[in-house]
Amino acid sequence: MHRLPVEADVEYLAVEGVYHIWQATGDTAFVKQYLPALRKAMHEVMTDPVRWSKKYQLVKRGYTIDTWDFQALPMSLEAFHERYGDPSQGIMNVCDTTPMGIMHGDNSGYYDAFRKLSALYAATGDTAEAKIWQLQAEVLRARANTYCWNGQYYKHFVPDDPVPGYLHMDEAHTLSLSNAYDINRGLPTEAMAERIIQTYQDLYERVKDSSIAEWFGIYPAYAPEYAGIKPGTYVNGGILTVVAGELARAAFQHGFEQYGLDILNRLMQLSAEHHNYLYAIYRPDGTPDGGMPDAWAQAAVVSALIEGLAGVVDLSAGFQQVELSPRWMAAGLHQASVQVSYPASGKTFGYHWAYEKTKQTIQLQLKGDASQVIVRIWLPEKAAGKARAYVNHRQASAQLQWMRQSPYLVFPCPGNASVQVKW
Repeated sequence: MHRLPVEADVEYLAVEGVYHIWQATGDTAFVKQYLPALRKAMHEVMTDPVRWSKKYQLVKRGYTIDTWDFQALPMSLEAFHERYGDPSQGIMNVCDTTPMGIMHGDNSGYYDAFRKLSALYAATGDTAEAKIWQLQAEVLRARANTYCWNGQYYKHFVPDDPVPGYLHMDEAHTLSLSNAYDINRGLPTEAMAERIIQTYQDLYERVKDSSIAEWFGIYPAYAPEYAGIKPGTYVNGGILTVVAGELARAAFQHGFEQYGLDILNRLMQLSAEHHNYLYAIYRPDGTPDGGMPDAWAQAAVVSALIEGLAGVVDLSAGFQQVELSPRWMAAGLHQASVQVSYPASGKTFGYHWAYEKTKQTIQLQLKGDASQVIVRIWLPEKAAGKARAYVNHRQASAQLQWMRQSPYLVFPCPGNASVQVKW
């Protein structure tokens, strides 16, 4: 892997890559091979003065648009080229005089990486290192939530060096794309996550007459331009379907099930309007725009479908431990069949879900390679406090948990089981 110097994400993406290979294969020998390099990478980030803010003890970068790979310049690209040569030296590189700041998405990435590194150490039997990286995650989370939160969402940047005047941006009140990632990486508290999602819902109500969606790369956009990119194009105020996918998954998992479904439905409609193809970026008027791999965004939408609507979350490797939260009631369905697989190892997990409204029951038939499943049954509101769970025809001990106004009945069961919930 290589980096564009202005970015601060290579190390956490390396951890994420190893973690997902482990999930798909269960190959702990592979994990052990890479753990020393991953540990070294995390230490380097936290000790390198170019990457680590001495003031905030958080990861820093140049003033890009969120997680993107280029900075704006105090002059046009043409003027920079005439004076200094290759503009990429100014927009992608950093040096001792480059103004830097704290971008929340980098820090949610490292929070997630620390937790994943902890899980990888635990999977290889090193409980001491596992504990160390879990503690590192908790400390980083506390700092990020203290310094980067503005009360409704994460600030675009927290200045480590003064924000350049030519950016013309209120960084503390600018909504940028990693807010959706932050939720799915677990950085905000539950109350904070709900405020971010509500912010996007409110934004849609404000812009729906002038924009196809609220999934902006950044809002409001930099004006009159950013490194030659006009407002409403590319990442400078363009509509990013990767934001839609991440936001839909977050909505499903934090009690905004109908909003999550609404996002998926709008994505389906957008795809249908372009010969059943979903682009990564659109302009607010719905015109496809270029600049990032479409598969990046499409993968986020698949994640929203599997982990959000279908509700299958692998808590381990090869589906050994699964959290299952079917949310098909949001779509008005009465039955659904799901199977998810890792082709790399052949491991699978599947279920059939059926809701019989008149009989006041929800039934699940589980199958596949899971050893243990934490079942979270989303109930009709009238069933809250009345529902009982049965696993293989025997009553199970279950707890009622609320996610906002959504009641879930939660209980463990084996990986292959017949489940019935009655009220």
